[in-house]
Order: sequence, then structure tokens, then C-alpha cells
Amino acid sequence: MIEKVKKMMEELSAEMPGILAAAVVTVDDGLSIVDFSKKEGTDTAAASAYLASIVKSNSKAINLLADDEVTDDILITTNHYHFIIRHNPSLPFFIFFMTTKGEWLGKARHIVKKFDDELATFAQQLTDQFQQAES
Repeated sequence: MIEKVKKMMEELSAEMPGILAAAVVTVDDGLSIVDFSKKEGTDTAAASAYLASIVKSNSKAINLLADDEVTDDILITTNHYHFIIRHNPSLPFFIFFMTTKGEWLGKARHIVKKFDDELATFAQQLTDQFQQAES
């Protein structure tokens, strides 16, 4: 199953030439289930752990501000990059993509959503396989 996710991530990243890194990450502990990076020196696994704390904090803040709302995605921009984080609260993991600032943001968000929808179709199998691999 993890191999299917890797293949799907590769296919979707081919649609987005400006993608530099991506990962599927468990929310609770920030461990990467699947990750890749095209940017030399990028430690996607370490970044995943920090991004998990952002996902958790975002959920808490949204619950305090508007308890019936669900975040579509979290967007972080810098001088050179976009970081798009998408977490479906019914799933134990989130996905993130790091793109160049030149990547069309609307297209990137659409691709992340598409990936999220495809990932949700076999979420339980992926969770079970990751937990077995962790043991």
C-alpha cells in the first residue's frame, strides 16, 4: 500500500514541475509515511515532525474560533516557496507539498486536494500497514 502512495505522489508531482518536496505524515507523532524531496539538503522527515505541530495547533485554534469549521488547507508562503498542508480531520495523517513561489498556487491547491481525495480511498489500509511497519 505504501508503494501505491509513493507512485501516486510521483504521478501527481509530475503534474507540478515546481514541486520540491512532499510527504504523507501522521498527525499524532509527525512520522513520515511517505516522503520525497527534489531539493538538495531538505530534510523532509524532520520538517514533517514540525508541521505536525502546526496541524495540531491549527485544529485547536479553529475549534476555539469557529468550532463547526474545518480547515481546507494551511498555506505558508515565504520569499521563495509555498508550503501547502492539507489535513482531513477524519484521517490520522496529513499531506504537505513544498513548491517554488513560481508554481501556480491554484493548480498546486487543486493537486493537493486531488491527492487527498485519492489517499482517503484507502486510508485505513495505509494506516494499518504503517502501524505494522512501525512495530
